[in-house]
Amino acid sequence: MCDFFKPTIKLANPGSPAMIYCMTSLIGDIYNDKRSGKGFPFGLSLERMFPRYVIDRDSALKLDFLILVIETLQINAMDSMLATASNIGLADDYSNRVNLWKIRCLNPMRKSFSLGSLSQEQVESLVILISSMSEKLYPLIRQLLSSKEPETLNKERWNLFNIRLKSLINERMNLRRTYIKSLLNEDSNNFFRHLLVILSLSSGKGGISRLKASLYLQN
Repeated sequence: MCDFFKPTIKLANPGSPAMIYCMTSLIGDIYNDKRSGKGFPFGLSLERMFPRYVIDRDSALKLDFLILVIETLQINAMDSMLATASNIGLADDYSNRVNLWKIRCLNPMRKSFSLGSLSQEQVESLVILISSMSEKLYPLIRQLLSSKEPETLNKERWNLFNIRLKSLINERMNLRRTYIKSLLNEDSNNFFRHLLVILSLSSGKGGISRLKASLYLQN
């Protein structure tokens, strides 16, 4: 397997990993407090504080495809995601692969999908988890999106990325869906590039808020 799919994360600041861990752990604790009702005073909740915003019905599809890109970028991504979930305080939500798989099956484009929609709690926990994974994979994402890379090298990376991602789409998604057919037949990489841009914006300070904002609609 090409080294492109085996990222070695090199951060300029040696203290960054500890800082990222502390920040994501704190965010996980805040999420758990909100879910248990301890996060807001006077019986307030997210629904009461933001009554005009609702979860986009396509959120399950968007989040599942973002995780699919993470799987494309990193071998054994599911094991890494479960370990990350444990480190940032989301172990109860994602204690094993089955828990994560059940949520991802709410994507109606999958070969086997479950009827239903994501709850606000599920959206929030997935957003935190995806943002944390984006932070780890940011060097690879930046390489793919960079215009400063040599053209030949960039094309090679995109070719490997395309092959891997389309293979996962073939394996997991319903190939009879027109939407899926169009993705597999597209050569411009526009949709895949769009997913990478979302992941890049989901990392770093404010990444969780930016990703969450893309999943909500205003009534």
